[in-house]
Amino acid sequence: MFPKKKYKKRREVWKGRTTSILQGKTKECYVTGEVEDLHKHHIFYGEGMRDISDRHGFWVYLADRVHIAGLGGLHAHPGKGLDLELKQVCQRKFEENHSRQEWMDIIGRNYL
Repeated sequence: MFPKKKYKKRREVWKGRTTSILQGKTKECYVTGEVEDLHKHHIFYGEGMRDISDRHGFWVYLADRVHIAGLGGLHAHPGKGLDLELKQVCQRKFEENHSRQEWMDIIGRNYL
């Protein structure tokens, strides 16, 4: 009987950084320098951590073969090798302008 109110869908406001703290605006593989078949790799991933990585710029671009677990890439060896190295480099870079306590408040773990 009564006309229904039309509600506009709200767009979620982007809260992430548009630049990586390790690469800036450079769009090439962090490891190989390739510029094709790139994936955005969140250095801290898993439940709730991708949002934190986006918000603080804790991500890098990686070539497909460097990133994908099935190809023997970074996700094939979590917590070791390149995965651990990226976490350590990211923490060092963050701590150039912030304290260790701020890092611990955000990530909750020291990788150095």
